[in-house]
Amino acid sequence: MGKLDRILFWILTAFGSMLSVFEVSGQPPRLKVVAPAADSSIVNQETAYFKGFANPEGTLLLNGDTIAVAGTGVFAGPMRLNEGFNEFQVLHVLAADTLSKRMVVVYKKPVPPVPTAGFAIESVHLSTGGDLWLQPGDLLQVEMKATPGMKATFFKDIPLIEMDTSEVPVAGIYRGEYTIQPSDSLKNQPIRFYLRDEGTKKAVSVESRQQLTVLNQPYALTGLTTTDQVPLFYGLGTDRLGGAKMGYLDSLVKLEITGKMNDMYRIRLSEQVQAYVPVSDVRLQKGVHFRPYSLTGSWSVYSDSTNDFVSIGLSERLPYTAVVQQDPTRIVVDVYGAVSNSNWITQKDGLIAIQNVWYEQLSKDVFRVYIETKKTQLWGYDVHYNDRQLLIRVKPQPTDLAFRQLTVAVDAGHGGSNRGASGMTGVLEKDLNLSMALKLKSVLEKEGARVIMTREDDRSVNNGDRLKWLEKQNPDLLVSIHCNASANPLVQGTSTYYRHQAYRPLSQHILAEMRKLELADFGNVGGFNFTLNSPTAFPSVLVEVAFLSNPADEERLLDAAFHDEVAGSIVDGLRGFLSGIE
Repeated sequence: MGKLDRILFWILTAFGSMLSVFEVSGQPPRLKVVAPAADSSIVNQETAYFKGFANPEGTLLLNGDTIAVAGTGVFAGPMRLNEGFNEFQVLHVLAADTLSKRMVVVYKKPVPPVPTAGFAIESVHLSTGGDLWLQPGDLLQVEMKATPGMKATFFKDIPLIEMDTSEVPVAGIYRGEYTIQPSDSLKNQPIRFYLRDEGTKKAVSVESRQQLTVLNQPYALTGLTTTDQVPLFYGLGTDRLGGAKMGYLDSLVKLEITGKMNDMYRIRLSEQVQAYVPVSDVRLQKGVHFRPYSLTGSWSVYSDSTNDFVSIGLSERLPYTAVVQQDPTRIVVDVYGAVSNSNWITQKDGLIAIQNVWYEQLSKDVFRVYIETKKTQLWGYDVHYNDRQLLIRVKPQPTDLAFRQLTVAVDAGHGGSNRGASGMTGVLEKDLNLSMALKLKSVLEKEGARVIMTREDDRSVNNGDRLKWLEKQNPDLLVSIHCNASANPLVQGTSTYYRHQAYRPLSQHILAEMRKLELADFGNVGGFNFTLNSPTAFPSVLVEVAFLSNPADEERLLDAAFHDEVAGSIVDGLRGFLSGIE
């Protein structure tokens, strides 16, 4: 048994988690139902899932419908529910013996909200959660839940309008908005709401827990970023991966702050563009500081024989965003608050990645930089400041695209206390990821590649720390390996993910090879806000091999031979990507 096979054997046995669902003989139990957790249960969703373990040599039936049982003994199937009482008959037929089990599932629809009882204001809230900073011209939007059919106002006796029940779930929802005026002078003050019964002349009022500050000072409010890699968000939306990001800023970049919502500052990039940054990443400047502004100086475009650079002189560190255009391939950097005074651009001899550079004054406060590359495939770039010089580094294509000339970074997702998902058998994602990553490392090294890994054992490594380490290592490519999971155990398949459009081809080639393993197609997912997909400095791909929550996918993930196949498919995908490059 080889080293990698021993690791996988340890993964499948050391924890003993699988043994808890098997009999002492090592065989799956005749029948063990895990969900629903009891013979009689109450749920508030139309679909429940029948999950558990059964001897795969038998036939499992749920109300006459066959439920597939994986070779591991794991099964999962849907239970379609009607409102109220639902009875299910479970049969497990093994040879001439039939085991029967009866289950009852009661589907109760979620209780709808009810109107406010009596004469009262039940709740109030402002536009977003948390305290607010707004400036003149901003809309203050509010909502109140109170006794229906009353007269309602807020702040300066501004009317609140009761919503029609066809648009909201219950009567008594009042909404209103107010445009902040230059004369408003609130500072950390709550907003008062009023409710009046014009028949009985009763009246009641409450103050919001949230507080409002109006930014009406006669000068700009500014701040400086306090650290590298400050995220620049499009808006206040969020999900499990965080909100959608425009990009990142490095330290000591000057920002004009126009508001605060929750734990985010709203910042003005230009007359037409705004963004949001975390409050924790910005230090407010005291006193009067002018809005971020600079004339651009002369340019220098040069190479150090390893990378090409574009250096643009500015008088202060201004915010910026960058994207990549294709056909032809161009890096486009917008510098906000900059106005052109660039009267010459010096392009030195010996450039290896950059074909040409030029600029456009897009608007009075947006200076756009164009960098056209010599090769169609982008191999990496980054934007940062060197003192007050905006420095754009462009990484050239490797001179030789053979594996033996490349450094490939391999990331085994999760690890240590971060276990990731777990399968019905009890196997942990972190361990499967490591096994497949080590297999990939072995195959790549046989191909002659230099391989670096974010972890080679079971330890905790923060994704932010992985990213910093990877950026210092500057690999040619990054492959991150994970297993997927879903609350719906019927979802299955393989998928690849990318953040930047320029790196999509890498993810497409690998997905095409993974599909040859007869895995379902869960898709090629772009704009993915995963930490290790975020760097622009090198092409990267996240491979979600299969769904650990699906019985059939889990069975394959438990097979050591499948790990070899995954490693081979990823290498074939890398080879296809490299061979297609000019």
